[in-house]
Amino acid sequence: MKKTSLTAAMLLASSWAVVADAGVDPLTQIQPPQSEWQYNGAEPDVVIDVPSFTVPATGVIDYIDSVIPLEFGEEKWVKAVQFIPGDKRVLHHLLSYVVADEPQEEGMIDEAVNDPRREFLEGYAPGKEYATEFPEGTGIRVPEDSALRMSIHYTSFGQETVDNTRVGLWFYEDEEEPNLEFHTYSVSPGNRTENIVIPPGAMEHEMAATHVFEEDILLYGFRAHMHYRGKSMAARVIYPDNTQEDIINVANYNFAWQPTYRMDEPMVIPAGSRVVVEGLFDNSEYNPGVPDPTVTAYGGLQSWEEMFIGYFSYTDLPSE
Repeated sequence: MKKTSLTAAMLLASSWAVVADAGVDPLTQIQPPQSEWQYNGAEPDVVIDVPSFTVPATGVIDYIDSVIPLEFGEEKWVKAVQFIPGDKRVLHHLLSYVVADEPQEEGMIDEAVNDPRREFLEGYAPGKEYATEFPEGTGIRVPEDSALRMSIHYTSFGQETVDNTRVGLWFYEDEEEPNLEFHTYSVSPGNRTENIVIPPGAMEHEMAATHVFEEDILLYGFRAHMHYRGKSMAARVIYPDNTQEDIINVANYNFAWQPTYRMDEPMVIPAGSRVVVEGLFDNSEYNPGVPDPTVTAYGGLQSWEEMFIGYFSYTDLPSE
């Protein structure tokens, strides 16, 4: 997966040491970004206002299903997207999808279900303060007469507040439209009560899910998603000739840190290959995030329940 360079961090630490030796607090030398939008210093081509929502001071809040028509008048290709929450204290996460601008089915979006009628755009979770740029030559296609459908999860924190989240979109110019559509596929056993059952006190409860890709793909990244009991998640691929290769190992999963890990180079996954997602849950007293280690944990939408999803980011393999 994508390697992290220490060079910039080491240079920054060195420069801070010089400043500190001069008797200056290095924190005073940090310059805030000139814009809240974090893609190449440019304002988005379009800013979408998510409908305001009043979050009560207490209580469990059902997921909000919001559909916003995208009145672009023509097909567009998204090359970058960013979410700016109105109130970070209450916006637990959101997922966004491109759908047809027509009446949508009732009910909440199930994150574990891959519905061909929608295309995943991007998601937001705490700590994601940056714009997501899709790999060069790829993007999210937004057909004419589309809408943005969002599944939004709010949590109360003891004070009533109003959230006004915004979505920024940057488009490819007409003459530079990409050749490859960027996709995301979720691999999961399902998030319903019967799919995830974690015994009380279990320190390393195992879980796995698999999927066979029927077409050749280029794998660009992976994101692990579990809740408070998530301990680790790994992904590997079993090729048609039964040889195997590791994709990623998130050995110390953290619910508060759920990035999409991008690969240095995209990985070719030939048709007929099976990807396997394996993970561990810790429902014991030794996990400080567990609400109650004496009870069985089940799958569900809320954070005190559990999920197990591996998100694979990919494109079709381009023809030579």
